[in-house]
Amino acid sequence: MNPPTTSELSLYQLTQNSDPDLTPVTISATTFREWVDTAVQFLIDQEIQGTVWAKLPPHSRWWSTLETYYQEGISEQIYRCSISRSGGSTTSRHGSSGSYSSQDGITPIVLETSSQLRREHFCLILSPQLCSLILAQEQITAEEDPPSGLLEPTILKVIYSFNPNVIEKALSTIKHLITITDTTPVEVLADSMLPFPLPNQIDTTLLTRLWYQFMPHISAVSPNRQQEISQTFSTKSFSLGEEFLQPLTRELSTPLTNIKTALQLLESKQHKRDIRQRYIDLLKRECDRQNTLLLGLQELLELNQNLEESEPTVHLEELVPGIVSTYQAIAEEKGINLGYTIPPGFPAIACPSGWLRRILQNIIHNSLKFTPEGGRITVQTDLRSEGVQISVSDTGMGIESSDIPKLFDSFYRGRNSLNSSVEGVGLGLTIVNYLVEQCGGKIDIISQVGKGTIVKVIFQESTD
Repeated sequence: MNPPTTSELSLYQLTQNSDPDLTPVTISATTFREWVDTAVQFLIDQEIQGTVWAKLPPHSRWWSTLETYYQEGISEQIYRCSISRSGGSTTSRHGSSGSYSSQDGITPIVLETSSQLRREHFCLILSPQLCSLILAQEQITAEEDPPSGLLEPTILKVIYSFNPNVIEKALSTIKHLITITDTTPVEVLADSMLPFPLPNQIDTTLLTRLWYQFMPHISAVSPNRQQEISQTFSTKSFSLGEEFLQPLTRELSTPLTNIKTALQLLESKQHKRDIRQRYIDLLKRECDRQNTLLLGLQELLELNQNLEESEPTVHLEELVPGIVSTYQAIAEEKGINLGYTIPPGFPAIACPSGWLRRILQNIIHNSLKFTPEGGRITVQTDLRSEGVQISVSDTGMGIESSDIPKLFDSFYRGRNSLNSSVEGVGLGLTIVNYLVEQCGGKIDIISQVGKGTIVKVIFQESTD
């Protein structure tokens, strides 16, 4: 099979052939611009030094965030790609009014004429920490004129890839299409692709932050579209993938949908006061739910931060009493007896003090939520053959046996909690399980409906 001619070459088709699992999403030009701006703004916020290859419409609003990236002194290099038109000119047939002009630090690159590539736009980000490709193809309909190259009333099919193979092929293709001009920098003509290897994995915290930054731009689309978008952030190489991002999409979109519905109903003048109050209460509950979810996500993002400030080992008698005391007021208000038992001379455990504090806080907080008035919660330590065991037992409502294996899944809430008035988003035990595993420990949950729950965590003794 002969390779396609330049006029037939399509980066969009190349990426589809390179990774059949890439799911294209149909969006508007405005949404595509928001995606590009969000990705570049993320580089600025995280102070990630990178090189960007971009082919975007010439209007200044498409390039303002990239200009900021350069002006902040963070970017390594920004290449502004355009298609060579008749006579080598790259001026739009719509004229120069409102169009972008080259600035110092943003290097113009002229690509060979291609009828396919002319209706494609991309933002290719290259850095040791994060490499990605956002690629859009204008879609032609029977009612539309030929593509303008400006995106503005066109339907777009967009893919967002972190796959290093896709990114390498896209960059190689772009470099082979370069038309040499007086302004073409020598370095882009070199055979070597990059001075660093493309990352096969992206740090979980970094990816979560990026996804969280994208959420405001996808909450308004349909649930099916949200699922498609979440899949673009999910690859087999990531430790944080589809099993986390798809439930996260649902958790963020459901309160927003309920809030919008309540606001629309409140606009009606026909509803009686008690009905309007019901909608106001719904708004308050959903706002609280959204806030709880955001706090949980923030906690996930902070798990790996400031760890160097935390002691690598901890003595339980120094930490547990202070944690328990912080919950005494809540326990007394609910009529719950909260206490602890720690024998003297207990060995230190191999777990950073900040992590153990977070583990115990989340477990005790859960016990307080699900233990009724008159109940009891006890924190106890024991020596086992496997190491040091910390148990948090309560006399709460208990957990269905079929729910226990799923409790560590992100956003999972057991049937008992769903049928109760207890609020939560299902991230507490996800965080606990993650931290326990990072410490090399094990966690087990024993429960019986109506009788209570025991959460057992076993840590290795410290050798220091």
